[in-house]
Amino acid sequence: SSTQGTLAEPMASFYDEDLAHVHHIGFGDFSRRAAPGVIRMIHDAGFDSGTVVELGCGSGILLRELAKAGYDPFGVDVSPSFTRTARRNAPEATVQKASIYDVDIPPCVAVASLGEVLSYLPDGGVISTARLIKRVAQSLERGGLFVFDVLVSGRNVLNYRTWREGNGWSVLIDVSEDQKLRRLVREITTYRRVGRSYRRNQERHMLKVFDRRELEATLRDAGLSVRVSRSYGDFEIPPRRMVFRARRT
Repeated sequence: SSTQGTLAEPMASFYDEDLAHVHHIGFGDFSRRAAPGVIRMIHDAGFDSGTVVELGCGSGILLRELAKAGYDPFGVDVSPSFTRTARRNAPEATVQKASIYDVDIPPCVAVASLGEVLSYLPDGGVISTARLIKRVAQSLERGGLFVFDVLVSGRNVLNYRTWREGNGWSVLIDVSEDQKLRRLVREITTYRRVGRSYRRNQERHMLKVFDRRELEATLRDAGLSVRVSRSYGDFEIPPRRMVFRARRT
């Protein structure tokens, strides 16, 4: 089962300083657009306050919005660059540098994970999505919500190159998918202006591609009811991604 164990090859770096900067400036719109829908889901689950955990909090965009909405945000990210930025952007939040697979998840009313965080394969070893889901379920209050999006399998193969640029930065991303292995690789090259020149850095990210039905079954096995959609509220996410809304029963 794709939700049980996946062997991950090591990554030399993961959202180091330059890519973390580019991601916040150039790609933070995903979290900004998803945040109202996430907060509405938590509210609709019956919680107007309490601790909300974000696994893979990135630069703290959702944490900041959760604090504004009256929740107590707790963010986790493995990237030191992201955790530093998140503490600046969301000073009201508790931010911990850790792997989502190792962190002690505090008792909470909701857990969120935006931007395919559960799809990312960490440095080396075998990961267990099922074990993480059980830990999340155990941390939730009765009726609590676990909302996240991941890559799911589909007929169209994701093989493409994309380029984006902004003030003092640019990024080239090569994407290739191996459907047999249920794995997607992103080769990311960043260019960031430093003085009169540009600094070039590269990262290689590997992601697990989930089978939707298997993941739904894993969530139910952990005692969570499941609803699946293509959007966070009014924000529809890109193709081959799905939003899972799971509640502790």
